[in-house]
Amino acid sequence: MARARLRSAVDLTLAHGDKVQRVLYELVRPARYVTWEYFSRQRLVASGVLAARGRPASRVLDVGCGSGALSIGLSEGAGVDVVSIDILPARIEAVHARRSSRTPAATARMLVLQANAEALPFRGGSFDAVVATEVLEHLDDPRRLFKEASRILRPKGRFLLTTPNREALLYRILHLFPESAVEKLASTWTQESLHPDLLHDHGTRGPRGHPDRHRREGFTVAEVEALGTSVGLRLLVGYTYRIPLPDRMMEALTPRLLSRSMAALGTRPLPFGLQVYAEFARP
Repeated sequence: MARARLRSAVDLTLAHGDKVQRVLYELVRPARYVTWEYFSRQRLVASGVLAARGRPASRVLDVGCGSGALSIGLSEGAGVDVVSIDILPARIEAVHARRSSRTPAATARMLVLQANAEALPFRGGSFDAVVATEVLEHLDDPRRLFKEASRILRPKGRFLLTTPNREALLYRILHLFPESAVEKLASTWTQESLHPDLLHDHGTRGPRGHPDRHRREGFTVAEVEALGTSVGLRLLVGYTYRIPLPDRMMEALTPRLLSRSMAALGTRPLPFGLQVYAEFARP
């Protein structure tokens, strides 16, 4: 009986994963490496959420939802109740615009709010999973997000995140150059419209203090684990991934026919990779 239930849960997760992938594909419309990489990263996080679902009526919080691809993918593709938040009004408007391109029924289980990641406006124990993709490096006090995630998660709930890897091979090399050279490289080789994985804080657009500015270059797996441990979260999965070259360089070097496979390869564990992927569990 237990084995049959497990098999049924696995089959359901795989089916939902296929639907989420289809929705993400329709939203992102990947063509070259940069968009395929973005698609692959959203699929990676969505797969983590689906694998962590302990019961059918799962409720997920998407912190720093951006333009809403992940939120819509989970809501429409897997029937997950999703609350999407971002601190910038322009991002909230972008999510609403993207939602309007889908059928009302497809995103009926999705709520979009403007909110601060360091002071989440939700009662304790109200979510099965919290997701924060490329958020941690923008916060004044990253530990507050961990503390808030621990507070609002239900027992055995999951906190999934991605953030730049402070010890990525690319960053190690860039530290050998003066800041002026790094700024020039950042503006030349990074793709800010799709990922804020900038090469240096000084290369970030917007006034100092703007939410899009990086407060730091990133985190190591050990640093992320320490933040989780400090608020009672247990690290389940933690690794670095993504080919450690800037977006536009990968775009220039990768033939179109290989873009999808190269982007998918980049989501696998890779020493000194450009980003950190981590999953935590609340006791």
